[in-house]
Amino acid sequence: MSAVTMTPEKISRNNLQAMLDSIEDLPSIPETLMKILDVLDDPDSGASDLAEVVRLDAPLMSKILRLANSPYYSPRGGISDINRCVSVLGYRTVRQVAICISVASTVISAVQHKNGTLDYRELWRHSVVTGAISKYLATMSGYPDPEEIFTAGLLHDIGKYIFELHSPDKYKTVLTSSHEESQSLTSVEFEAFGVDHATLGGAFGKSWRFPYLIVACFEKHHEPVLGNAVSQIEKAIALVALGDYLANTMAPPRVQLGFNPSLVDAKQLHANAGLEVDDVKNNLEKIKEAVELASGYIDL
Repeated sequence: MSAVTMTPEKISRNNLQAMLDSIEDLPSIPETLMKILDVLDDPDSGASDLAEVVRLDAPLMSKILRLANSPYYSPRGGISDINRCVSVLGYRTVRQVAICISVASTVISAVQHKNGTLDYRELWRHSVVTGAISKYLATMSGYPDPEEIFTAGLLHDIGKYIFELHSPDKYKTVLTSSHEESQSLTSVEFEAFGVDHATLGGAFGKSWRFPYLIVACFEKHHEPVLGNAVSQIEKAIALVALGDYLANTMAPPRVQLGFNPSLVDAKQLHANAGLEVDDVKNNLEKIKEAVELASGYIDL
């Protein structure tokens, strides 16, 4: 693999934006998602404003209601109206579901039409598993907004989709090289592109106006803070990093997505998240149940 011309010091926001701008098939932020983010940014807005935005996008509303009636959110079902959905599930949950569906549907559709080499369905399955595990870990650790962690976990590998849109054949070589040479995927990505999927995902998230905490999880899930996380952002990153590890070991992807467990310090990941290894092990069956319940996200 040829050496790159960019060094870490030269990777700037402009470099990343230039890469994003060069991708012909890169989707622009959906209008509905822009309106949802506007609602989130408005301190005077509330549940009724979110419901009104979602109601104007029939396909999105349909998917939200389908998920709202799934065992993951409402075992009894019977939610047929978006206002009722917000009332039953809560404003924070519905807004995170709306963000996840908007992003996933748009980006996955773009990758699907690209006809590249990445098994995007398997990557999406891994993403759903990571989101569900991360959310469960957040609840275990007392994190104040587990739904926020679900979103961060679900979308943590968004940069891999962007690489697929940018250079599908080259990215296939990167995944293969990472596996055959037992190198971390991020280091091989950097060698090939001058940027890794985490940093690229963060740049994409910023361009789509994602909340800062979500962007931080994209950027740092392969380099969480060492030691017990202190700030809420550090805790979020640590939970997603541990969720990603557990997703790769509990429900390994059926294709090569660049994960090598021998390069990961699992004990340190648990410590970063403020969770004991034995406590997580004792909850494995419940974590698996949470993953199974979240399967409705796989077929968006």
